[in-house]
Amino acid sequence: MRNTLALGLVLLSGMFLLNSGFQIYRSFNPVKIKDPKPIRLVRIEGKNCPLYFPEGQ
Repeated sequence: MRNTLALGLVLLSGMFLLNSGFQIYRSFNPVKIKDPKPIRLVRIEGKNCPLYFPEGQ
C-alpha cells in the first residue's frame, strides 16, 4: 500500500515538474505574441470623468 502511494506521489510530482518545464519553455519562446497594432480611442464624457472606448464600439 505504501509503495503504491509513494509511486503515485512520485508520478504526480513528475507530471507537475514537466508541466512547469513546458510553461517556462513557452515563456521563453513567445510564438503567440504578435506585433501590437495602434488603436484609436474615442473620448466620451462620463458623469465624473472622461471614458475612452475603442473606435467602432
